Amino acid sequence: MMPAKSTTLIGLFAVAFLSGAGCTDKKQQQIQILTDRNNNLLGERTELRGQLARATTRNNELLTQLNAQELEVESLKAERKSLSDLAATKTEPLAGTESDWKSGTLGDEISLGSDVLFSPGRASLLPAGKRKLDRIAADLKSTYAGASIRIYGHTDSDPIRKSKRLWRDNLDLSANRAMAVSRYLITKGITPSTIETIAMGTTHPMANNRTRGGKKKNRRVEIVVLRQSSERSR
Repeated sequence: MMPAKSTTLIGLFAVAFLSGAGCTDKKQQQIQILTDRNNNLLGERTELRGQLARATTRNNELLTQLNAQELEVESLKAERKSLSDLAATKTEPLAGTESDWKSGTLGDEISLGSDVLFSPGRASLLPAGKRKLDRIAADLKSTYAGASIRIYGHTDSDPIRKSKRLWRDNLDLSANRAMAVSRYLITKGITPSTIETIAMGTTHPMANNRTRGGKKKNRRVEIVVLRQSSERSR
């Protein structure tokens, strides 16, 4: 038989071993619970990131649609105003515009407000703008037949915002507006080789860009019929 003392020690070791095993199992369970919870949180975070990405994409799509609608509204307003102006002047004879021409540094010139020619942020001619250009084309073919012509596009200093998807900057917008005028005059019988199209952007304001009235004056297209001396100096 084993001594009573030895038996007691063995019992104590057994209890300690079982207690230690129990603690180990409990810790393992706690670790597993924490691991599962961590995995769940990672999954939730991934899902939330996905939702955020989708929401951001949707937000950008809505902003694009909103900007397009705002442009459309502004275009319709300008179109309505143009039609109203046209209706108010429909009884006017389609005479030339010689009285509107002024003598400038390079030759005779005429300035047309962009707000009459185009919708905000656009470079497509409005009906009222075409009507004015019809008269100018008549002048160019009668009074200035064969002369060299320069068409300058100008803008105000406001940065491109609503129509940013269309134009890189104001220089780009002024170029396209000047080209629209040039192309229209060509359809009315002006010889293409006599026309120079020049984009000025914001570089040559004729009024203060800090006021609404000044900005309106700066948004313009200028048509200049060059004198012969001006042609030689180019």
